Amino acid sequence: MQIGFEEQTAEKLQPEIHRFLAGWGGGAAAGSLGKMQLVRQAARQRDLSSLQAVARILVEGIDELASRKPEQAQILRLRFLDGLAMHVVANRINRSEPAAYKLQRKALRSLTDIIYRQELALKAGRNEAIFARLGAPEYDRLFGIDELLSNVMELVQSPSQPWLILLEGIGGIGKTSLADALVRKAVVAGVVEHVGWVTARRQIFRLSGRIDAAKTPTLTTAALVENLANQILRDTPLPVPFTVEQVLPLLRQRLNEEPHLIVVDNLETVVDLETLLPALRLLARHSKILLTSRRSLLAEAHLYHCQIPELSPESAFALLRHEAQLRNVHALAAADDDALHAIYATVGGNPLALRLVAGQTLVHDLPSILVALTNARGESASQLYNFIYRNAWDSLDEIAQRTLLVMPLAPPQGLVFPLLAQTSGLAESELYDALDRLVRLNLIDRRGDLENGRYSIHPLTQSFLQEQVLRWK
Repeated sequence: MQIGFEEQTAEKLQPEIHRFLAGWGGGAAAGSLGKMQLVRQAARQRDLSSLQAVARILVEGIDELASRKPEQAQILRLRFLDGLAMHVVANRINRSEPAAYKLQRKALRSLTDIIYRQELALKAGRNEAIFARLGAPEYDRLFGIDELLSNVMELVQSPSQPWLILLEGIGGIGKTSLADALVRKAVVAGVVEHVGWVTARRQIFRLSGRIDAAKTPTLTTAALVENLANQILRDTPLPVPFTVEQVLPLLRQRLNEEPHLIVVDNLETVVDLETLLPALRLLARHSKILLTSRRSLLAEAHLYHCQIPELSPESAFALLRHEAQLRNVHALAAADDDALHAIYATVGGNPLALRLVAGQTLVHDLPSILVALTNARGESASQLYNFIYRNAWDSLDEIAQRTLLVMPLAPPQGLVFPLLAQTSGLAESELYDALDRLVRLNLIDRRGDLENGRYSIHPLTQSFLQEQVLRWK
């Protein structure tokens, strides 16, 4: 069972319409027709049951058919709405009984076409409204996410837990892009029927190397509830003055009746997270809520953690060549794998950093760009590090900062805890707490199994630690 509706086709729809009309006198049931958005909307707006809404839509469809093909509308009324036997209907319209059956089949096809076109038009309008809510995507193509996207889509389609899904990862790794791509794919495929999207984004990194303030208010629990209410309860009068205590039950009721996919983007910037998460848990009972955050919320219950990994070298190379073609950078598009390996060794598989490098090649040669990133030289490199790391770094205590600063000494496969304690010179208890903080902030990766864990950092984090952080200190 999906949280939305099963995608209808005209071929599936016609027998369902025929079945409903055949039971018009008392044996009719809404069945799969009740799952159509056309029916759901009519039921909600006209305060009808699902059965009443189907009947109203079919009657209005027959009325529309009468303006185009009156004889076909007439046979549907006589045969089904009036409940006359076919031989009586045939006499009424001066046809033989076989000819009347043939006309009935044509009429059912025509009525189905009318209802199907209305459903498609409603879905197209709904999709357009949802995509407008998301805004224009900041990508034209994503790389290396097919398996991850498929896995998250399965979670969204499941009618059971998890209800709260967290996409977590370091800045620039593609959390928002993945959430956006998932919503678009789910809507087009008919997996979800209703979507809510709320962003807490505070900054936007431009590929020119500039950081702009996002034109979004600070997200609080009250602001989130009001934002969702404006999207989801558009046909419901909201209390004045607006209060969370009054609106939250209305939202919960609607989400129970009509499952949604809700996205809360950039959760790490929410100012009252301790209040917000319990509110989201109340809403996530029949609807799915997808969160994106730079911080892991490991202490929170009933939260499915989905860490966004950096791109593999193959996917990173594909992204670089794609960006080069888009920007008409012939030298980068034609670069061999050795040149691209040098980029990967400096910034790793961070999509934002890779796209910045691709854009910089329009102005500078590649060795200069990589030296600038390694040495934190120039406005673009400095701003990239500010965007990805500044807030996280400033939130660390001295012990956590010391722990992070020794990580460039670790080999690519990482260090086990005892060796990291020896390298850092920290007491094991201090190191244990520092790693807890750094892993939660996605500044350090913990790899391995239950018995053997290793700690490592992204290449971009290593480049950042070599120069930029020393200037901040």
